[in-house]
Amino acid sequence: MIRHHLSLLAVAGLLVAASPSLAATSGGFVLAPQATPQAETKEYFQDVNQIRRLIADKKDLFFPGETANREYPFVVLPSEMTGSAKLILTLQTAISVAPERSAMRIFVNDRDIGTVNLKSGDAHQVELELPKGLLQPGYNAVTVLLDQSHRVDCSVEATYELWTQIDPGRSGFVFTRNAIDDPSDVSTLLAYSRDVNGHAAINGLITRGAAGEDIDRTFAVVQALSILGHFDRPVVTVGNEVGSGPGIDLVVGTFGTVRDLIGVTPQQSGVEFDIDPASGRSRMIVAARTADELASTIREFTLRAQTDLTDGSPQGRRALGNRRGRLLASGSENSLAELGLVSRPFAGRHFQQSIAFSLPADFYPGDYGAANLKLNAEYAAGLSPSAQMVVRANGDTVANIRLGEGRSGRIEGQVLPIPLAKLRPGYNVIEFEAELSTAADAVCDPATLSNPTARFFIKGDSTLNIPAFAQIGHAPDLAVVSAGKARFGGGDGATPLYVEGMDETMLGAAGSFLAKMAYASREVSPVSVTSGWPLDRQGPLLAFGTFSGFSGQLKSDLGIDLNPIATDAALSLDQNQAQATPTEEAAPALSIDGVAAAPEDARPTSVVARLREGVDNILEGIKVRVRIQAAELGLVDDPTVLTEEAGYQVSAEADMLVAQRLVNDRDVWTVVAVREPAVLGESMRSLAQADVWGGLSGSVNTLTREGVVIDRKLAAHERLYETKPLSLQNGRLIVAGWFSNNAREFTIAQILVAILLGASTYLVLRQGRKP
Repeated sequence: MIRHHLSLLAVAGLLVAASPSLAATSGGFVLAPQATPQAETKEYFQDVNQIRRLIADKKDLFFPGETANREYPFVVLPSEMTGSAKLILTLQTAISVAPERSAMRIFVNDRDIGTVNLKSGDAHQVELELPKGLLQPGYNAVTVLLDQSHRVDCSVEATYELWTQIDPGRSGFVFTRNAIDDPSDVSTLLAYSRDVNGHAAINGLITRGAAGEDIDRTFAVVQALSILGHFDRPVVTVGNEVGSGPGIDLVVGTFGTVRDLIGVTPQQSGVEFDIDPASGRSRMIVAARTADELASTIREFTLRAQTDLTDGSPQGRRALGNRRGRLLASGSENSLAELGLVSRPFAGRHFQQSIAFSLPADFYPGDYGAANLKLNAEYAAGLSPSAQMVVRANGDTVANIRLGEGRSGRIEGQVLPIPLAKLRPGYNVIEFEAELSTAADAVCDPATLSNPTARFFIKGDSTLNIPAFAQIGHAPDLAVVSAGKARFGGGDGATPLYVEGMDETMLGAAGSFLAKMAYASREVSPVSVTSGWPLDRQGPLLAFGTFSGFSGQLKSDLGIDLNPIATDAALSLDQNQAQATPTEEAAPALSIDGVAAAPEDARPTSVVARLREGVDNILEGIKVRVRIQAAELGLVDDPTVLTEEAGYQVSAEADMLVAQRLVNDRDVWTVVAVREPAVLGESMRSLAQADVWGGLSGSVNTLTREGVVIDRKLAAHERLYETKPLSLQNGRLIVAGWFSNNAREFTIAQILVAILLGASTYLVLRQGRKP
């Protein structure tokens, strides 16, 4: 009886939570009362150069599934505070979406400014007025909450057909100004620096045959500008011609160098801006009379970039922090709402949401501890027996909760451990996915489709608790590079930067890579550009080139063969696999370990057959575990691990290689190579995407030009180097982490300890028997 009353109370609580205004009390995103839907204005046209675009590209503005939550920062200038403002959206929705049940709610600085009803058909434009006094000078945030329902299908598979796409080139904010912007304000420069896809376009101007130190100075300012402007996807070009369209032409040099490049002599030392709002093209000049004075000017600008506080609303700063991934400290406790979780009841069938955060570059992963996800959630009654929630850390399943218990339930403070081995330096993603089908979905009558009853609700006061973790530098590991660490082993000197032939296109790729590292770490990495390959394997190196350009050097010094071999046998195998592969179907339901579950009608029916299947599954699991353990102990070769002596052969499908290998006992070389210059621009843009950049790890990664990982190899051995003064606690954690990553040495140490314990026990007992 008591259980029955508790079930009724849980259902009632979940229904109450379905009210958006009350859901805000969970500590998640604040959902204000819904505003009146805004009328569409198809006749409204706006010059695309006058639209303040969102800091997002087409991929960021694609909303799949039944629900989606995105937050984007944008810049508002002081002159734009005095006039009116509108949000223009050009969007298109899938034909399978039910318009009467699908809508997009828009919030600016957490205030509801309107609702857009989603309808299928061609792309159309809508506009939403912003209330006076809502915006603040600097960065602000726009949040999109989207709900999409299928027309006729209640299955989980049908949710993959739902989508809405916002056009990044024809969407953004439009302002009317009653004042003039200050051309010397860096915020004015940042407001006009992004292209139609939200990429920050920086064109570094250098003279023909420029000396290496001129390029070094330009790259230092490019990195500082990326930090100051929060350029998460910088696109850097290098040359001696002024660019066109939105972007920044950057000139760094002495007065004479500036005069030779643009024909203008600066009036004084320092940083100057020249901005054309009509075209979106800006010019930034960093100049001084002498080389020493120029170096001082660059240092001051770099220090400002690394220490300057961001102007804007609290929501705008929150959006910037969550976009980079909030840096979590050792031993910290963080609510999911602070990490970007939008907490609101979900009434669909397939729930998906994620949070992102960053860990320091010297975070040392391993199975010596676990982060604890303390989950508070609710789920409705009547879910199918297969209903469950799966939690993934960087793509690996770490937890599973069954939800199909026939009754509603409340999850209060359930601790789900996330092993530190599943986390990585730099960018990390925790995904929540739940399959919430019910028996009524099989019938799928109109009442089922229109039922607004919530089925699942993760509360924003759920927390992610990061334990004390080991902090020590380790290499080779490309995750450390993605966290923004360019130089390994300490030291204040500049890292040698090899650029094949000093080609301008390749210099631009190197500048984009450095700018992305600076954005991730908020630190400027000094480099020394050179066109000469090192004659000996001493010191660190960062290198950029093509497969054909420096394949000889990489093969001799790093053991990487950049000459892929596409044999007829391999092509025949691929064709056979393609013929054998059945037609792609919608994603199946999740199993406990995240693998696709077998259909119910495919399972054997007899008791004997089921027992045989269970025994086979147990034996197969034991075999897999034995193989994994044998590989960890070094008894068999692990195909995912690359030893120091082993070479690596690039596959024929790879368009890009990012690798890092030890060249001696202490130095590592990091190389970025592309198949041909024609794919360089597309490859670098794909690499700058958060999911691709954050996925770099191990010793060798090969990717397609779209950023799809083809192969990844881990390093068999790593070098550790000190990044902070050693303490007793940190030293203990480092030792534990090292043993967890070196199973063979740990096993040998256990055996030795057991032998010593046995010998000491024998001696003590023997001595104790004497009179």
